[in-house]
Amino acid sequence: MQIKMPRLRRIFLISFIIELAGFAIISSLPIHDPALYASFKSEDNSIISQSFFPMWLSIFPHNLLIASIEFIPIIGIFMFLFSIGSTASVIAVEGTSTHINGFAIFASLMLLPHSWLELPAYAVAVSTDIYIFYYLIKGTLRDNYLKIIYMYLFIVLELAFAGAIETSEILLEESAHPFDAFYMWIPSVFIIALLIWLFRRINSAEYGHKQEQQPDEYDFNQF
Repeated sequence: MQIKMPRLRRIFLISFIIELAGFAIISSLPIHDPALYASFKSEDNSIISQSFFPMWLSIFPHNLLIASIEFIPIIGIFMFLFSIGSTASVIAVEGTSTHINGFAIFASLMLLPHSWLELPAYAVAVSTDIYIFYYLIKGTLRDNYLKIIYMYLFIVLELAFAGAIETSEILLEESAHPFDAFYMWIPSVFIIALLIWLFRRINSAEYGHKQEQQPDEYDFNQF
């Protein structure tokens, strides 16, 4: 019996929901770890003390490394879950140490635009990981290698934007009124719209008049 692969956008949506749920639940836990909090604050202070470009270079490559590992079949799924757990635990520890509910800290981060660029990028990475594994089992990876390349470049672009937006938010929070960071939603709306358009272009077989094609049949001549 032939296994029909779900559409990539559906796998992404499920992965993103799991990601958000994991952050919400774990960040709410009363985790007490003074050593972890001290390490987090030391690293955080070393980053926010930099100017724009060095700070961007501290954020973007680190995030891209995580997403790149999430591209590796099977290993990427565990990396995705580990990343959720470790990052959410830091938020929980920060909440316990500052006597603020960790979920409130997570919710405040989700109000900032960089979260809606960075977190979806990880969900896209692990979704593509699942597709790569499917292609390997089916023996059609060679026929779909361009899709994998395009998806990786898409994540590089998304995380580069996310790093730039996050860096700008930090600089605005440090040098101006903290709420000025919300001004970064203005360029972010256009960036998110661009990324949605690119995602649909790369996965055009799942949309419109091509939706009846098999999930592993893609037309890359449009690029």
